[in-house]
Amino acid sequence: MKITKIFIADDHPVFLFGLKSIIGLMNNCEIEEVASNGISALSIIEKSNPEIAILDIDMPGLSGLEVTKRIAKMQLSTKVIILTMHNDESIFNLAFDSGAMGYVLKDNTATDIVNCINSVIAGEIFVSPQIVKFYENRQEENYITELNLLNELTETEKKVLIEVSLNKSSLEIASLLHVSNKTIQNHRFNICKKMKLKGINSLLSYALLSKKCINLIFTE
Repeated sequence: MKITKIFIADDHPVFLFGLKSIIGLMNNCEIEEVASNGISALSIIEKSNPEIAILDIDMPGLSGLEVTKRIAKMQLSTKVIILTMHNDESIFNLAFDSGAMGYVLKDNTATDIVNCINSVIAGEIFVSPQIVKFYENRQEENYITELNLLNELTETEKKVLIEVSLNKSSLEIASLLHVSNKTIQNHRFNICKKMKLKGINSLLSYALLSKKCINLIFTE
């Protein structure tokens, strides 16, 4: 069994202890190092390049998002999971635009972190189910407007969107639809324009948080 090396950065000792205890029970993971601030976290990650870094979004020195951005800029292979108390769409979008692959609410860490780590190991993006549920409930008021926008998409664009919501990459979608990667990128651009989405990973963020609406356009 391959053992995944994990790095953790959090400035709350009690929370850090609990997180280490939970991950310590996983047979496929091993905690490599820990840090209590963003500056130390970035230094350790740059030197050891762990497979997964679990970062508190609010840390002294550098925030978890700032560390994530620098990891991406240095082109390290470390995959990032963000821990946060924020159930805020703008911060959620910033996390994925920065390069995060996991977004876990601290209130639900005990139940979500193992699933998140296993998803990220498998190359999949993970978002705490409570966040998805929160946005689904909030979108109930805007269903008609959102469905109208979704129905402006072409049939191919709808197919691309549903695959994005299933966490498929552009290359995977291109292979599935038997077209070029450039064609899929063009479809993604057009979907963002029609849905009024802005940001590097705005389409992915929208797809992950709006599966209920997206699925509805395929059951009409």
